[in-house]
Amino acid sequence: MARGGSQTMALQYDFDMVAITPEGLPDEFGDLTITGMATEKVAMFRNPETVAAITKADKAVRTFLTESGFALQQFDSGAPPGRFPMQDEEARIGLIERLSSNLQTHDLSDADWGQFDFSDFMDALSSAQPMANELLAPTPNRPRSDSGLAAARIAAQKRKGRRLMALGGLMLGLVLLLYVAGQTLF
Repeated sequence: MARGGSQTMALQYDFDMVAITPEGLPDEFGDLTITGMATEKVAMFRNPETVAAITKADKAVRTFLTESGFALQQFDSGAPPGRFPMQDEEARIGLIERLSSNLQTHDLSDADWGQFDFSDFMDALSSAQPMANELLAPTPNRPRSDSGLAAARIAAQKRKGRRLMALGGLMLGLVLLLYVAGQTLF
């Protein structure tokens, strides 16, 4: 697969899965709890230079990526490099399957990828790790939801508290068991 011309700088290949609502439907359309239906998700690179590199690549490359599930627009979830929101894991797996399938059906042997390095993209795709959504940094595209973040922190603290209480109960039980065993032996 042709990589393309001058590599003046390494591009960043992190991307996010972004829900898109079909035209004319309310934003709540993709809320499973309200409608029972989910919106389609498309992949969008976080880095604007990566998007620009794709738009300069051959049409065959752009077609391959868009038919695999990429939108040629930029979006940043706030996840750090090499990480993605845990809720996107299933959509990412579907995207990877489409990429693999489309590699067999699209003739990219003579395509000019420009600055887009498919090998680096695949490395970034395979090494990315999920992270809890509560840990994402706020971005202009994703304003901080203080009430949602506070609720997540409270829930995490409650779970931590329950684990500590369970551990304390277990330790108390072991101490009592050792005490009783010690009394019966002596």
